[in-house]
Amino acid sequence: MLRRDDWLDLARKLDWDFSYVTEEEVYPAEVSGRPALPAAAWSEWNEPFRTSFSEYVTAQDQKNAALAAVREALGSSEELGNLDPGWQSVVKLYAATLPLAEFDAVVGNLRAARFGRDSAWRMTATLGALDELRHTELPLVTLHDLVRTDPQYDFTHSFYHGNNWVAIAARHFADELLLASDPIEFAVGTNFVFETGFTNLQFVALSSLARKMHDRTFERMLTSIQTDEARHSQIGPAVLRVVAEHAPEYAQHLLDKWFWRSFLLFAVVTGFSMDYLTPLAQRTQSFKEFVEEWVLDQFVESLGQYGLSKPWYWDTFVSALDHYHHMVYAGAYTYRASVWFDFVLPGPRERAWLAEKYPASWPEFDPIWARLAAAWGNTTAGNDFAVHGTAIIGFCDLCQLVLAGGTPRRNTAVVLEHAGKKRIFCSEPCKQLFLKDTACYEGHQDVVKRVLSGIAPANLVALVRNYFGLSHETWGKDAFAGEYPFVHRRGTRPR
Repeated sequence: MLRRDDWLDLARKLDWDFSYVTEEEVYPAEVSGRPALPAAAWSEWNEPFRTSFSEYVTAQDQKNAALAAVREALGSSEELGNLDPGWQSVVKLYAATLPLAEFDAVVGNLRAARFGRDSAWRMTATLGALDELRHTELPLVTLHDLVRTDPQYDFTHSFYHGNNWVAIAARHFADELLLASDPIEFAVGTNFVFETGFTNLQFVALSSLARKMHDRTFERMLTSIQTDEARHSQIGPAVLRVVAEHAPEYAQHLLDKWFWRSFLLFAVVTGFSMDYLTPLAQRTQSFKEFVEEWVLDQFVESLGQYGLSKPWYWDTFVSALDHYHHMVYAGAYTYRASVWFDFVLPGPRERAWLAEKYPASWPEFDPIWARLAAAWGNTTAGNDFAVHGTAIIGFCDLCQLVLAGGTPRRNTAVVLEHAGKKRIFCSEPCKQLFLKDTACYEGHQDVVKRVLSGIAPANLVALVRNYFGLSHETWGKDAFAGEYPFVHRRGTRPR
């Protein structure tokens, strides 16, 4: 019997010369991506896992069985109901943003499975599509089932189908990256930047936090997903190597574009989770420390392997690590009824921790939380709308997220007059991405433009109920109803 290494590449490397059609007809550049290179340029394509289909099926069956055993032994709803309310919001945040984005990635991988320029790439993308389908099913089975005990978990399935402002931004990102991109851009943007640079490491960190929180079901689910991400993320470096060799300027553009777009969404989901929603006793490092230690070192080092540079906006990005997710969290807390998960008001101990982790920026944010704590003291516990914003806020014309760039003292929003219309962007990188591919973005309407055009209601409560699809049972609230030991209510002493 042949050894594995003697037969595996015979099954993976099955490219051939075409006799009755041209290579360009089989792999049109409009679908396969650019640069449009001959097959010989891709012939050395390879990735380190080199997994056969039989090995793949065996491994996945074992992982599914392990997760099912944990669910059966613990009971997801019973276990989660005993966990900290802030941590439950972490789970709800990932439960909504993860599964149907993974389903979009099934489509992107299947496009590569047909139009990828090397047979080994196509084989790996086929397994990647199966991975992403599994990543869609696991949260739906594991977390949507919790809707019977907490209706906010319905967003595990319904999030991307709705018009919640976070869903609009996430869908705007995912549709372009996962559904609309060709196999080359998909490989660089998804497999290299988003997966290798961000989510693969994120799942490692998040599963560690889940273990500390004794949330074994969520931990097992994340670990099961991460082992797949580690394998199919290797498509990205193998594709980027060829693109950087033959079209270095285009490779640099793809890196610049998708690093910035990935960071903005990543900062919201992971920044909220690590710095605000995870209880203080279980925090191991700040969001900034995590990015600096795990994302930046690896990303910058990998760029040198391909002769590429850090993105042109690098200083803006580094500054954003100190500010961006804090800005968004403060805004989102103030308008928490516009999302589907609950928020935690940081108290003196949490604010001291954040001051230690963010010494350069936290002095500007601390007064915001002091004012909000004082506002809770001027109302009764549970009166959520008494400590809540009322006006509709602005959104970026590129990323569709709130205009939260910069600092509380100086927002980085920039205005551009284009085709007789004024457009506003959260930052210079978003503005430049718009100018680089205006046709791709100019037709999209953010929440404010939908209100102004009559598509969405202008009244905030009507917007939340009728357009965002939220109800009193599902919209976000303060996780402790404003009942904190550090809140001094009139006529009482602080505890």
